[in-house]
Order: sequence, then C-alpha cells, then structure tokens
Amino acid sequence: MAHQRRMGVVLLALSLPWTTLAALNSTISILVADDLINNDKTNAAILLSSPTTYSAALDACSSISEALWSPTQQDFTAGLNSSLAYEVFAGRASSSQLFWVDSGSQAGAPRRRQKACAAIDASGTSCEVDCSELLAALCTQSAPASNESFADTSSRFQIAQNVGNQTLVGYRDFLTFRFMGVRFAEEPERFTYSTVYSGTGINNALTPAPECLQPPNNGSTDCLFLNVWTTSLPLAGSQPKLKPVMVYIYGGGLQTGSANSATTDGGHLAARGDVVVVDIAYRLGTLGFLTLNDSVHTGNYWMSDLISALIWIQKNIADLGGDPNHLMIFGESAGAQSVQALLASPEAKGLFQGALLQSSYIEPYIPIWYANQQLSDPILQETGCASAADQLACLVAYNATALIDLPTKHSLPVIDGKYLKTQYIDLNATSTTTNSVPVIMGYLRDEGAVLYPLVDTTDLATGITQMTETDFLNENITIANATEVIASGAFPLGDGTNMTVRVFNTTTRIYTDSNMHCEGEYTAYAGVKGGILPNIWYYEFNRSYQDPGYNINDLCQAPVTESHPYGDPSMEYFKCHAGELPFTHGTFYSRLGFPIRDENDIPFSQLVVDYWTAFGRTFDPNPDPEYLKARGYWNTLNQVTVSGPWKPVDDCDPQMIELQWNSVMVPFPDREQCDVLHQPIDYLYQWPST
Repeated sequence: MAHQRRMGVVLLALSLPWTTLAALNSTISILVADDLINNDKTNAAILLSSPTTYSAALDACSSISEALWSPTQQDFTAGLNSSLAYEVFAGRASSSQLFWVDSGSQAGAPRRRQKACAAIDASGTSCEVDCSELLAALCTQSAPASNESFADTSSRFQIAQNVGNQTLVGYRDFLTFRFMGVRFAEEPERFTYSTVYSGTGINNALTPAPECLQPPNNGSTDCLFLNVWTTSLPLAGSQPKLKPVMVYIYGGGLQTGSANSATTDGGHLAARGDVVVVDIAYRLGTLGFLTLNDSVHTGNYWMSDLISALIWIQKNIADLGGDPNHLMIFGESAGAQSVQALLASPEAKGLFQGALLQSSYIEPYIPIWYANQQLSDPILQETGCASAADQLACLVAYNATALIDLPTKHSLPVIDGKYLKTQYIDLNATSTTTNSVPVIMGYLRDEGAVLYPLVDTTDLATGITQMTETDFLNENITIANATEVIASGAFPLGDGTNMTVRVFNTTTRIYTDSNMHCEGEYTAYAGVKGGILPNIWYYEFNRSYQDPGYNINDLCQAPVTESHPYGDPSMEYFKCHAGELPFTHGTFYSRLGFPIRDENDIPFSQLVVDYWTAFGRTFDPNPDPEYLKARGYWNTLNQVTVSGPWKPVDDCDPQMIELQWNSVMVPFPDREQCDVLHQPIDYLYQWPST
C-alpha cells in the first residue's frame, strides 16, 4: 500500500540518529488496560513489535527515553497481564511469543555482552534466551497522565510521525499518543467552501489550535484543525493491523463549541476501547451558514468543513494507526445534528460506516429562499450591506467578531441541492441520498431541564402557556392550548411539595418530548421500518453527571445527603442535556476532577465507554464477552450479564435500553405523550414528500 512507504517514526531530541528507530520496521504501541481512574498508578508498557536482538532492544527503548521493562521492579499483574492477553486476543501477538525485558547484569559482565538475556511470554512467565535471538521488546512507559490543566509535552515524550507528506510532532501521555491541532483545511475565504489540506514539512501538534470564532469573542477564523488520540503508531515499512476510528463532532447549537473540550477528550476512549479517536472542528454561526440570493453562496459551509475533515482522515489516518475503511461518526446535541446531516448528505457517501447520535433535536432543513428572507436579509440590514453595490464584498470586509455578535444569527442548515436535498433525513427505502449504516441514537431522560429557564409558576396551565408563548415548544408542533395537554393525562404533575418544581418537572417533559424524544422515536421507527438504516440501537440515560458549569437551573445534580456529600445518584434528580458526556468519554474523574459520588460512578462510565467503543469496533454496541475477559473489564462483563443484550429497534415492538446501574430493556416510553404532541410513532409517514 502506498501509505506504508511514507510511514516512519522520528523521536525528537534523541541521542540516536532518526533512521535508527525507523529501521526497526516496527509498530510502537502503548499497552495499558485503562480503568478510567488509576491512570499512571496502573502498570503500562510500550511495545516495539519488530523482532530485534537484546542489544538493539536496549537501544530502541533508550531512543524513546525509556528502559526495558523490568519484571523485578514492576508488577506484571497490575495491568500488563491484561494488556498482553488482549494483544493475543486481538491477533497482534501469539500466546507463545516472547518479549525482551530487563535482564540486569551478570557477575560484572557488561550488559551488552551477556549471552543469556531475560524474556517473558504473554502470561508473564520469565525465561532466559540467547541475546542474539530476535524478539519484540517491552519498554517502560514513564509518560505521566495528562488532565484538564496539565500535560507534559517536553522533548522527552515528543514523537514525530510521518503523516502523508508532512511530519507531525505530537507527544505521548500515559494512555495514548496525542496529536493536537492538526490542520485538515486551510482557512477558507469567508463564505466559501473548505478544501482538504495537504501538509508538508514539520508541523507542531503539541497543543490544540484555536476554536472556531464564536461569541463573545473566542477563537479564530483560521480554525479547521483536528485532534487525534491513538495507542499505536506504525513505523517505516510495517504492515500493522489498523484500528477502528471514532470521529467526534462537538455540540453547541451550531453557534458555539470546541474540539478541545476536556470533557470530550478522546484519550480514555482510545485506550480503553482500542480505537483511534479524532475530534474535528467546523465553522459556526453566520460564518458557517450565511446564504445569499446569488446561487453561489448557498450556505452549509460547516458541512463542507465536516466533509473535508473526513476526507483528510480517509487519506491520512492509516499513518496514525487508524483504519480509513472502518470509521464511525458521533456527536452530541448540535454534533448529533451534524451526524444526522452527514447521514442525509450524498456528499458524505462512503466516508463513514457507522453513526451515533447523542441528544439530537428537531431542526428541519430550510429552503434557501426562506433562509434569505428570515436571516440573511436582516443580517444585510444590520451590517449596512443591504444597499452596497457588492453585498458580498461588504460582508467579507465586515469585522468577523461584530458579524457573529449581530442581533440576527444564522445557524440553520439549508436545502442547497448539494449537501442537503430534503428537509429531513430521507428514511424511505428508495432513498438515494441517505447513507445506509448502523446507528445508535438516544437521549437523557430530562434533557430540557437545563435548556430553558425555570418556569416561575405553581400553575401547570400557566407554565405550558408560557412555554408556547416563548417558543420553547417546537414550532412545528400544533397544540391548541394548555387545556388539551392537561386534559390528556399524559403529563401529570411531578412528585414533591414544591409546586414550582412540580410544574417544572412536567413542563420539562413536555419540552423534552416535543423537541427531542418524539423525534428520536419516530426517526428510529421509520429508519428500521423503511429499511434504509439496517440496525438502530436506542437508549435513554437514567444516570448522569452534570458539569457544574452547565447547570442553569441548579436542578441537574444528584441530591446531597449526609452519606453522599457529592450527591446520591440513586435518588431522584433531573438527568439533563449534556449530562452523559463525562461518562461517554470517561473523563469525569481522572481528567475533569469531578468527585466520585458513589461506588457505581466509575463502573458505570466504564460500561458506557465499553458500549460506545464496541460499536466503534464492530458496529454493534454489545461488547464481546471474550474481549471483556481478555482486557480484564470485569465490571462491564458483570453488568452486561445483568442487563442482557442491548437489542436493536424492532418496528413491531420498539424498545430501548435504559442506561443506569443495572440497565434494562424497556418499550419506547413516550408513545402516549408523543401522540398528544402530534408526533406519533409514524409521524414521518405523514410528511409530504420532498
């Protein structure tokens, strides 16, 4: 394969010439069984897979500022046992294979002149082998764990990898090799479409690039970069077993967001799930969406960014250990909207093979004429460009920060005839636009409790009326009045003595169902019934961990008790929008520093990461029990035994998994409520064809 001729790892600031390590014809891998909590307290090693003599193995470990791993100084059963067992399970090593380890010195003989040297097999059994034998090497792994505020990017841990025609200088932490701020597209001219970047030379990938410009004045217009986390790097001439790729797209209402969030850091997913993780950026707000009435500037620039990133990944990810032919996309909130748009886009054909949508919401794509009338024309007025001889030139010259801060903000996908051709993803069996791939989709139970302000009333009818008057109910929902909803009995008042909270409980469900849950259920139903999405697995989180910085109504945290000073998740509380992210990425404790609330927080995060990455590896969220045993993931193995298999949606009896400690399969829970809200399970079959 052509890309293999380009591969080669270069270690910076080393005592050996660059060609020495490249000549190993190897793959360099970080071996760690990530438990999402202990980080560098768990034993890890670096595997150099190319067979070499003992002397060459010493040099190779030294060249990456490490030594041969020592069975007398480190505990094999503290993680390395599971890591090597998994290498055997994954077919990257054999059960009888031997690995060089530290031999010490023999009776005053210089180490390089020993005739018998130490090796171990995958079970940790030691033996002596002639030092001239050719074996793979196990090196120590001394790189510290990084977190939200710390990363050691010093030369000792830097690594330079040939990627395409450029060399990217990244670094390793305890879990992964990290390549931050990798350019995938040059900065496009304003209101033009991005194109894939072909880099040359040596480029720094040690720190994240600026996020895309967003209110109030954060980021840059030059922002089309991505971040990569991987546990294995192919060296020159090697033919590695490439790993599945998971590409994350951030949320933020298509007006804010960042690929650099500590919450969605991909290190734990990559290490625990044996995948390559990529976070990609895209232009936001008016800069990513503005349309003009000229048949040229037709919006959806954000989609061109997403597709440029996916094409860059297709071309280059093999050089970073990832399989370009085994790629899933996933995102949360507006990131899930982006995933849905890519599912609906003919321009994304063949760029991914699976998709996961976390907390998507109703946002039908609008005609360009409507976008011009409702959004672009007001923007032209507010900028003073409406009367300009050249409106485009006027907008291009307008200050970018002032543009995104205008009263009118454009962040709506449009039906442009290229990227998007229908007002919603086409789930008809005859669709030629929809990308037919396996899908996971779902929500948190109480999404809306953090998305709209606390309704300050003790009267349910007044609360519902306020929601309709302030556009908190989806604009496509026809509700005659609050009386209809109340009379249905589908939305009873919540429990408790505080009437304001009881009313908010009910209005939260109305908001959540009308904007999110109903869409998910009718989309999953239509996708399966029409057959265009061959398998859909559906979920609802009934356990969450809300970021304290995103808890607008102060209702989304578990109740604090004397026995649970950080909150008791077994008690009732609102499970709010974005409250699953610290679990799905495994970041809440070791990276974000959130306290552990009870004995199930860490195991639950392990379970969810294992579901997500199982889908990344196999396009089925049910982890292989043998995989879990090989990696020593006993908490997850026990939980999937309790909950049973996560079954795909059946249109004759649609069910979902309720994700909690001791998860369970249940019928879709909102059928009655969605009927009242005029979004029944067959809602999409009632739409006019587009």
